[in-house]
Amino acid sequence: MKRNLSIYTLIALAAGIVAGLFLKPFVVQLSFIGTIYINLLKFLIGPIVFTSMASTIYASQGRKDRIIIKAVSIYILMFLATYLLMSLLVIIIDPARGFSFPNTEWSGTTQSLSIQDIIVNLFPSNIVSIFLDTKLFAIIMFAYILAKSAYAIKDGDKLIKYITLLRDIFFKILEYVMYLTPFAVFSLISNTVANYGTSIIGVGIRYIAMAYFGGLMTIIFIMILPVWLMAKINPLEYIRKVYKVWLVSLTTCSSAATLPTTMKVCKEEFGVDEKIVDVVSPLGCTIHMCGGAVSFALLGLFCSKLYGVQVDLLTFILMVVFSLLINMSAPGIPNGGVVIGATYLELLKIPLNFIGFYSGLYKILDMLYTTLNVTGNITANVIISNLNKD
Repeated sequence: MKRNLSIYTLIALAAGIVAGLFLKPFVVQLSFIGTIYINLLKFLIGPIVFTSMASTIYASQGRKDRIIIKAVSIYILMFLATYLLMSLLVIIIDPARGFSFPNTEWSGTTQSLSIQDIIVNLFPSNIVSIFLDTKLFAIIMFAYILAKSAYAIKDGDKLIKYITLLRDIFFKILEYVMYLTPFAVFSLISNTVANYGTSIIGVGIRYIAMAYFGGLMTIIFIMILPVWLMAKINPLEYIRKVYKVWLVSLTTCSSAATLPTTMKVCKEEFGVDEKIVDVVSPLGCTIHMCGGAVSFALLGLFCSKLYGVQVDLLTFILMVVFSLLINMSAPGIPNGGVVIGATYLELLKIPLNFIGFYSGLYKILDMLYTTLNVTGNITANVIISNLNKD
């Protein structure tokens, strides 16, 4: 179904462009479909973030294995390095230059918060209000406190089982919502083209080109260079061994589907100990970092520029921290990256209008992001293996 959905979405993208150019009165009447789609995404953001974070945090309790600690630390460092690298590239190249995407219902700035405001908002006086207003700061904090408290008491796992079940239900609902993606993409892109003309096509091309250029730089500087310096593996040799994994990741767009090949390459091609591979690879498949870092950095800064948002240092730090947290709870469903992208923009109080267009591009982007994730997984295995030898 995932492959068919991606094909239908690409068809809807092309049809939406044509309809926007030649059938403007017709597409205006269908604009409500895109509005419903965005509303459904916003409706599910809070519950999905809460249930995913709570179950993930609870499951991580009590794990003191050194390999796990090393793996998580390396994945986080790779995420931060990738995010900073991609941010620098986006700022220098500025792929949104010359195009604006105004929203008359929006003030043009992100939520203005001081450090004190952020801390106070983490502790609301009403639990219900944090979901009604989608206060993701408070939702994540609530999930963290609940999971830690549940682990600390007897039978706390019973509550987490229900939360995990609820998470799976919300993911299933989200999967149903994703079936609307082709219709929503047609509605949103046709209206966008009707309003802005063919220039929006150039924006999409620039966005994809920026993503792939950033991905290439990430592979060179975040994945190949550390392995070359630490494990003394020649870059060409690294590529020769990893390309088998790339063939699978590019065609499946799934870290889980690529996992057997990833583990095989780590063991047979790079000689990583089986005990390390069996722990690090599934973990990397779950929290998949580098692709998410490229995705979040580009999406956040691109949309900020698109809507004329000034990103100050505090906002940028929040972008990094919450992209890291949200990325760890990404839903493993078709077009799941669209959902976490919407979550990310909602957190930053940036309009979600771009998400419909983003949905149409996502299949092409997902090929890159999945490849970055599995390549980062291999790099982490090699680095940890080298550290253990030392």
